[in-house]
Amino acid sequence: MAVQYDASAIDMIRMLGCSKPAAGELWEVQMPALLDEFLRLAADQPLFETSDLWTGEPYFFYEDIEERIADDEEYWEENPEEYEEDEYYQFSKIPREQWGEHMPNYLQIASDYGVGCLTYGICEKDLEKEDPPVYCWNEANSIKDWRVLTDTLSVFLGGIVCDVLSGMNYPTAQKVLEKENWTFDNSMCVDMLAQRQIELSRMKKYPSLYGVEGTFYRVCMDAEAGALYLVSNDRELLVICKKTE
Repeated sequence: MAVQYDASAIDMIRMLGCSKPAAGELWEVQMPALLDEFLRLAADQPLFETSDLWTGEPYFFYEDIEERIADDEEYWEENPEEYEEDEYYQFSKIPREQWGEHMPNYLQIASDYGVGCLTYGICEKDLEKEDPPVYCWNEANSIKDWRVLTDTLSVFLGGIVCDVLSGMNYPTAQKVLEKENWTFDNSMCVDMLAQRQIELSRMKKYPSLYGVEGTFYRVCMDAEAGALYLVSNDRELLVICKKTE
């Protein structure tokens, strides 16, 4: 049994069948090679239909600000004094090329699928980094209030994949993968890992991006056997296996 303890998001989805990257010039924006590789594998994959990740082309937050300004300008013109505290109104009075003096721009890559009030992105200044941090913005907060969510993109993507596979909010992954002859077994206890000589403490740890704050996963895989082990909060074990002929 060849256990891979450092399973990355890309390792996991490749084993589960997302192994043919989309080719060609897909994006106009610059992005880290890690994100480009992941999105090419995830493009048009039904596995991510209800995930937080955007599998299309990412775009910058400044574009959203410009769109909001265009939508609201007519209301501002009628009663400008009522909107003096509105941040979008304030930005409308600043030349676009000077916005960077007031807040960074962010390449938006995901948002919470259900409500859509949270947006995740990479700061423009970090796009040349191999594994940059990922920030989160809540639309109820100031448009400048982007906060670090994960220290690295690789951890963020790992959390995305684990959330998808766990089925915490949506059973999409299970339905998709069962059609491809994968089984989902949550009937075994965590103690079973030791019986298979798998060390829980060595399994790669990823955060959940939704659910109760502090929820996390541990994951490892055996690509040769076609098995992925996913543990939620060190208590609940989910074993995903490829059916053998």
